[in-house]
Amino acid sequence: AAIENMKPMGRAALCGMIEQYNATEPAPGPHNIIQAVGKSLKLQGFIVSNHFDLLPDFVTEMSTLIGSGKMKWEQTVEEGIENAPKAFLNLFSGANFGKMLVKVGSDPAA
Repeated sequence: AAIENMKPMGRAALCGMIEQYNATEPAPGPHNIIQAVGKSLKLQGFIVSNHFDLLPDFVTEMSTLIGSGKMKWEQTVEEGIENAPKAFLNLFSGANFGKMLVKVGSDPAA
């Protein structure tokens, strides 16, 4: 759906594919990848470490967005240290949505 709805000369950042790291078979690709050619799309891999120079500005802007409630995020939380191995393995299968976290105790400040 994403490629079909992109405008000509559109750009897409590709990231968050940890479940592919140990894959034994390549993941199936989009059936309409030919549209990337017809629309002159740019599909570019994104690695956060290539942009560490932008970190100070990012922290400032993101802090403002989070504080105002304009930025929302998703996360998967596994309860208990005994579930840490399961949480780690789930990273590689795509079982989580957003950040994978393991809650090992309650927040004393809460």
